[in-house]
Amino acid sequence: MAEILDDVFSDEPLMPAIPIKPNNTIPVTIGIIEIIGAILLFLFSLSMIFSLMMFDSLADQMNASDATQFEFIIESGQLHFNIFMFLFSSIMLFVGGVMLIKKHYRGVHISAGGGALFGLTLIIGEIWMILLAKNNDEIQYSFGPSIAINGLCAILCFLFPLIILMLPQGKAALSLKKQLIIEEEE
Repeated sequence: MAEILDDVFSDEPLMPAIPIKPNNTIPVTIGIIEIIGAILLFLFSLSMIFSLMMFDSLADQMNASDATQFEFIIESGQLHFNIFMFLFSSIMLFVGGVMLIKKHYRGVHISAGGGALFGLTLIIGEIWMILLAKNNDEIQYSFGPSIAINGLCAILCFLFPLIILMLPQGKAALSLKKQLIIEEEE
Protein backbone atom coordinates (compact mmCIF):
# COMPACT_ATOMS: atom_id res chain seq x y z
CA MET A 1 0.00 0.00 0.00
CA ALA A 2 2.86 2.35 0.79
CA GLU A 3 4.35 1.79 -2.67
CA ILE A 4 1.19 3.06 -4.32
CA LEU A 5 1.15 6.20 -2.16
CA ASP A 6 4.80 6.88 -2.92
CA ASP A 7 4.10 6.69 -6.65
CA VAL A 8 1.12 9.02 -6.40
CA PHE A 9 2.85 11.64 -4.29
CA SER A 10 6.26 11.56 -5.95
CA ASP A 11 7.69 14.74 -7.44
CA GLU A 12 8.80 13.03 -10.65
CA PRO A 13 6.64 13.97 -13.60
CA LEU A 14 4.97 11.03 -15.30
CA MET A 15 5.05 10.97 -19.06
CA PRO A 16 1.85 9.65 -20.56
CA ALA A 17 2.24 6.85 -23.06
CA ILE A 18 2.15 8.25 -26.57
CA PRO A 19 0.07 6.08 -28.85
CA ILE A 20 1.93 4.82 -31.89
CA LYS A 21 0.27 5.66 -35.17
CA PRO A 22 0.22 2.61 -37.46
CA ASN A 23 1.95 2.99 -40.81
CA ASN A 24 0.05 0.67 -43.14
CA THR A 25 2.52 1.07 -46.00
CA ILE A 26 5.28 -0.84 -44.18
CA PRO A 27 3.66 -4.31 -44.21
CA VAL A 28 2.11 -3.71 -47.64
CA THR A 29 5.43 -2.73 -49.22
CA ILE A 30 7.30 -5.62 -47.66
CA GLY A 31 4.46 -7.96 -48.66
CA ILE A 32 4.78 -6.84 -52.28
CA ILE A 33 8.56 -7.36 -52.16
CA GLU A 34 8.02 -10.86 -50.75
CA ILE A 35 5.52 -11.68 -53.51
CA ILE A 36 7.96 -10.49 -56.18
CA GLY A 37 10.66 -12.69 -54.62
CA ALA A 38 8.24 -15.62 -54.53
CA ILE A 39 7.42 -15.19 -58.21
CA LEU A 40 11.11 -15.06 -59.13
CA LEU A 41 11.82 -18.17 -57.07
CA PHE A 42 8.84 -19.92 -58.68
CA LEU A 43 10.16 -19.04 -62.16
CA PHE A 44 13.58 -20.36 -61.16
CA SER A 45 11.93 -23.61 -60.06
CA LEU A 46 10.05 -23.83 -63.35
CA SER A 47 13.29 -23.37 -65.30
CA MET A 48 14.80 -26.25 -63.33
CA ILE A 49 11.73 -28.39 -64.09
CA PHE A 50 11.98 -27.57 -67.81
CA SER A 51 15.69 -28.40 -67.86
CA LEU A 52 14.87 -31.71 -66.19
CA MET A 53 12.13 -32.43 -68.72
CA MET A 54 14.33 -31.53 -71.68
CA PHE A 55 17.43 -33.37 -70.48
CA ASP A 56 17.78 -35.45 -73.64
CA SER A 57 17.78 -32.47 -75.99
CA LEU A 58 20.00 -30.47 -73.64
CA ALA A 59 22.49 -33.33 -73.32
CA ASP A 60 22.88 -33.42 -77.11
CA GLN A 61 23.89 -29.75 -77.12
CA MET A 62 26.35 -30.05 -74.20
CA ASN A 63 29.86 -31.38 -74.32
CA ALA A 64 30.41 -34.83 -72.82
CA SER A 65 31.73 -33.71 -69.43
CA ASP A 66 28.87 -31.24 -68.84
CA ALA A 67 26.29 -33.84 -69.85
CA THR A 68 27.87 -36.37 -67.46
CA GLN A 69 27.83 -33.85 -64.60
CA PHE A 70 24.21 -32.91 -65.26
CA GLU A 71 23.16 -36.56 -65.41
CA PHE A 72 25.00 -37.30 -62.16
CA ILE A 73 23.25 -34.38 -60.44
CA ILE A 74 19.88 -35.70 -61.60
CA GLU A 75 20.67 -39.26 -60.50
CA SER A 76 21.84 -38.11 -57.07
CA GLY A 77 18.46 -36.46 -56.44
CA GLN A 78 19.95 -33.05 -55.80
CA LEU A 79 18.02 -31.39 -58.62
CA HIS A 80 14.72 -32.91 -57.47
CA PHE A 81 15.41 -31.77 -53.90
CA ASN A 82 16.13 -28.21 -55.05
CA ILE A 83 13.02 -28.10 -57.22
CA PHE A 84 10.75 -29.25 -54.39
CA MET A 85 12.29 -26.99 -51.76
CA PHE A 86 12.33 -23.92 -54.02
CA LEU A 87 8.67 -24.48 -54.92
CA PHE A 88 7.76 -24.87 -51.25
CA SER A 89 9.76 -21.75 -50.32
CA SER A 90 8.09 -19.73 -53.07
CA ILE A 91 4.65 -20.82 -51.87
CA MET A 92 5.52 -19.81 -48.30
CA LEU A 93 6.87 -16.43 -49.45
CA PHE A 94 3.78 -15.82 -51.58
CA VAL A 95 1.33 -16.74 -48.82
CA GLY A 96 3.28 -14.68 -46.28
CA GLY A 97 3.39 -11.72 -48.66
CA VAL A 98 -0.37 -11.85 -49.21
CA MET A 99 -0.89 -12.06 -45.46
CA LEU A 100 1.35 -9.03 -44.96
CA ILE A 101 -0.64 -7.08 -47.54
CA LYS A 102 -3.76 -8.00 -45.56
CA LYS A 103 -1.85 -6.96 -42.40
CA HIS A 104 -2.03 -10.33 -40.64
CA TYR A 105 0.52 -10.80 -37.88
CA ARG A 106 1.34 -14.38 -38.91
CA GLY A 107 2.42 -13.17 -42.35
CA VAL A 108 5.67 -12.01 -40.78
CA HIS A 109 6.47 -15.49 -39.49
CA ILE A 110 5.41 -17.29 -42.67
CA SER A 111 7.45 -14.95 -44.88
CA ALA A 112 10.48 -15.21 -42.63
CA GLY A 113 10.07 -19.00 -42.60
CA GLY A 114 9.97 -19.07 -46.40
CA GLY A 115 13.15 -16.98 -46.57
CA ALA A 116 14.86 -19.19 -44.00
CA LEU A 117 13.81 -22.32 -45.90
CA PHE A 118 15.19 -20.81 -49.11
CA GLY A 119 18.51 -20.09 -47.40
CA LEU A 120 18.63 -23.53 -45.82
CA THR A 121 17.97 -25.12 -49.22
CA LEU A 122 20.87 -23.17 -50.71
CA ILE A 123 23.20 -24.28 -47.93
CA ILE A 124 22.16 -27.93 -48.23
CA GLY A 125 22.46 -27.75 -52.03
CA GLU A 126 25.99 -26.33 -51.84
CA ILE A 127 27.12 -28.95 -49.33
CA TRP A 128 25.53 -31.65 -51.49
CA MET A 129 27.37 -30.40 -54.59
CA ILE A 130 30.68 -30.28 -52.73
CA LEU A 131 30.19 -33.86 -51.54
CA LEU A 132 29.24 -34.98 -55.06
CA ALA A 133 32.36 -33.36 -56.50
CA LYS A 134 34.51 -34.86 -53.76
CA ASN A 135 33.18 -38.39 -54.27
CA ASN A 136 33.25 -38.34 -58.07
CA ASP A 137 36.28 -37.33 -60.09
CA GLU A 138 34.19 -36.51 -63.17
CA ILE A 139 32.37 -33.65 -61.44
CA GLN A 140 34.09 -30.32 -60.96
CA TYR A 141 32.48 -27.74 -58.73
CA SER A 142 33.47 -24.30 -57.56
CA PHE A 143 31.60 -21.44 -55.93
CA GLY A 144 30.45 -18.77 -58.33
CA PRO A 145 28.76 -15.39 -58.18
CA SER A 146 25.34 -17.05 -58.38
CA ILE A 147 25.67 -18.41 -54.84
CA ALA A 148 26.40 -14.89 -53.57
CA ILE A 149 23.35 -13.49 -55.34
CA ASN A 150 21.13 -16.35 -54.15
CA GLY A 151 22.48 -16.01 -50.60
CA LEU A 152 21.75 -12.29 -50.60
CA CYS A 153 18.21 -12.95 -51.82
CA ALA A 154 17.69 -15.56 -49.09
CA ILE A 155 18.95 -13.21 -46.39
CA LEU A 156 16.73 -10.39 -47.62
CA CYS A 157 13.68 -12.67 -47.87
CA PHE A 158 14.31 -13.67 -44.25
CA LEU A 159 15.05 -10.20 -42.86
CA PHE A 160 12.48 -8.03 -44.68
CA PRO A 161 9.47 -9.37 -42.77
CA LEU A 162 11.32 -9.01 -39.48
CA ILE A 163 11.77 -5.29 -40.18
CA ILE A 164 8.04 -4.93 -39.57
CA LEU A 165 8.46 -6.19 -36.01
CA MET A 166 11.44 -3.88 -35.39
CA LEU A 167 9.55 -0.73 -36.39
CA PRO A 168 6.84 0.26 -33.90
CA GLN A 169 4.71 1.81 -36.67
CA GLY A 170 4.91 -1.39 -38.72
CA LYS A 171 4.08 -3.58 -35.75
CA ALA A 172 1.12 -1.33 -34.92
CA ALA A 173 -0.18 -1.71 -38.50
CA LEU A 174 -0.57 -5.47 -38.14
CA SER A 175 -3.93 -6.98 -37.20
CA LEU A 176 -5.42 -5.83 -33.91
CA LYS A 177 -6.42 -9.33 -32.80
CA LYS A 178 -2.82 -10.29 -32.11
CA GLN A 179 -2.07 -6.98 -30.39
CA LEU A 180 -5.09 -7.37 -28.10
CA ILE A 181 -3.94 -10.86 -27.12
CA ILE A 182 -0.45 -9.54 -26.31
CA GLU A 183 -1.86 -6.69 -24.20
CA GLU A 184 -4.11 -9.10 -22.27
CA GLU A 185 -1.13 -11.35 -21.45
CA GLU A 186 0.85 -8.42 -20.04
